Amino acid sequence: MNLKIMGVINITPNSFSDGGEFLSTESASSRLNFLNNFEAIDIGAESTAPMNASIDWKEEWERWQLVLPFLSSLTSAISIDSYHPETVFELVRFFRDHKMPQKLIWNDVSGKFDDSVREFLKTGYDYIFCHNLAPSRALSGRHMDYLSEELDLLSYFSPFKLPQVIFDPCIGFSKTYEQNVEILSSFGDLQKKLNHHRWLLGFSRKSILKTKYQTTDRDKLDQLHIHEIEAILPNCSGETWVRTHRPELIRNY
Repeated sequence: MNLKIMGVINITPNSFSDGGEFLSTESASSRLNFLNNFEAIDIGAESTAPMNASIDWKEEWERWQLVLPFLSSLTSAISIDSYHPETVFELVRFFRDHKMPQKLIWNDVSGKFDDSVREFLKTGYDYIFCHNLAPSRALSGRHMDYLSEELDLLSYFSPFKLPQVIFDPCIGFSKTYEQNVEILSSFGDLQKKLNHHRWLLGFSRKSILKTKYQTTDRDKLDQLHIHEIEAILPNCSGETWVRTHRPELIRNY
């Protein structure tokens, strides 16, 4: 198993995990420099928590202006946590215009493998395909309005087994608590059944942990998240990314 770590920074005022913490140049720069110790930095400029209203891509792109001046000094891959293709292609142009050496990753929570994704794949960059049953990109943040009694991840992902694609079962999106638990308990088996070598697991600070352990203490949740991750990793195979707010807590495997 090839473990890769993706650290998180949200440049938002309302993300439930760290909203408002990194909205100054000083705090954003410090966080980015710290996360540069890991394989990728996942940058989110819009909260997709169901309680928050969606924003358009222009507002999202405006938020990205905070971090753009710092990206050239980083060596980690930059993961764009966005369901807006317009934002993604603005960043592709930015990277090309500035001859940025790092890799880009599109972390697309929409669950829509559409023409914009196919166009993005032509760049040669990696793409994270997430399980989200919302019927359109615009409704990506309303994912909990769209649930299914049957969790059929194999059929959902199977048509898109491409080398650039990383599969994310997307814990917390379009799923009941029981379905989230099912994914975590059988993640290694899911990898083997689909026979795809690139996966991402991201449930850091998500509600499944708050529900399971009946706590909202963030430090405790971070430790519990690592405890869960360390129980899952021995059963994993291929390239397995872990997306986390506390990457420094994950031991080497």
